[in-house]
Amino acid sequence: MTGYIIYSDTTGKEFYIQQHIDYFKEMGVELKLVTLDELPFLPLPDFAIMRAISPITSQALEEKGVKVFNNSKLSFLANDKLKSYEFITENGFETMPYFAKKEDFPGIYPCIVKTRDGHGGTEVYWVNNEKELDLRITQNTLIQLPCDTLGKDLRVYVLGGEIKAAMLRSSKSDFRSNFCLGGNASVYDLSPEETRYINKIISAISEYTIPDYIGIDFIFHEGKLIFNEIEDVVGSRMLYTYTDIDIVKMYCEYIFKKVCSF
Repeated sequence: MTGYIIYSDTTGKEFYIQQHIDYFKEMGVELKLVTLDELPFLPLPDFAIMRAISPITSQALEEKGVKVFNNSKLSFLANDKLKSYEFITENGFETMPYFAKKEDFPGIYPCIVKTRDGHGGTEVYWVNNEKELDLRITQNTLIQLPCDTLGKDLRVYVLGGEIKAAMLRSSKSDFRSNFCLGGNASVYDLSPEETRYINKIISAISEYTIPDYIGIDFIFHEGKLIFNEIEDVVGSRMLYTYTDIDIVKMYCEYIFKKVCSF
């Protein structure tokens, strides 16, 4: 059995990649590192771990019979914030009010402008007035009203449809709290009510497609969790920094069982 772990850029990810390769080797599986540029010229693997943001590539592999983690349906959903918000609201969950077009925006400032396909807190802008809005808005952005608790959010790690951990991220200098942008992180103990709420969202996603390994991010508004986004290519630095959870080993074991039963 052969698998590919696929990246567009491997810079700074060497140890993480090697973890996957080593764990699969222990299970008698050859896992090869492949870049998106190399992929078209290589033979098809039995399975692929997609660590590049490329739903179209995932879809093309699936059409050729390759089992892809995460699958393309999840990837298309997670990597378009507008689709994610529409999906969440259609399933009865709350988001901060969002507007896909400027003409639908009621002109409430300050607001936030996000690119629909941005990641890691990049391409998220604080906007104070219409002049700033016009500088930021494009066909690939959406407008959203901010929550009342800035610089704080929650990353929930979900593997195989089950909550594995929750990490609180915070920043005193930025309305964005992403760990990769210099924010702080700590383990967060979910309350029973929060756990039930998050599991309902996971169930809705699971009815739509399989969430192999994802992050679900929440912000805080009026004292409760509000959905913010689904992270498809979810990182694990916070888990290895602040917990003893070996999420890569868990993910590799999960994939091995899935592929063997496929």
